[in-house]
Amino acid sequence: LYKRRRRALCDALQAHFPGQVDIWGASTGLHIVASFPGKAFTEASLSALLQAGVRVYPVEEHAIQKGRHLDKVIIGYGNLPEEDIAEGIRRMKRVLG
Repeated sequence: LYKRRRRALCDALQAHFPGQVDIWGASTGLHIVASFPGKAFTEASLSALLQAGVRVYPVEEHAIQKGRHLDKVIIGYGNLPEEDIAEGIRRMKRVLG
C-alpha cells in the first residue's frame, strides 16, 4: 500500500515538475524530501500552498545550519489515497508554477 502511494507521489512530482525536482528518501518511510533547485519555500509560498489544500513541511525549519535548505520540503503520503496525492501535486504545481 505505502509503496504504491510513494510511487504515486514520485510519479506525480516528476510529471508535473519535469527536470525541476530532486526526490530524496523514496526507498523507505512514509515521507520524502523534495528539492526544487532555484525555488525558495518562503512563508508566503507555504501559506499559498496551505490555502490550496497542500501541506508540506520546510526542511529549513529542522536544519541545524540555516539558509541551506530553503528549496526543500518534506511531503508525507502515508495517510493519503493515491488520487489525493495526485491532486495535491497538481495544486502544488498551480501554486509554484
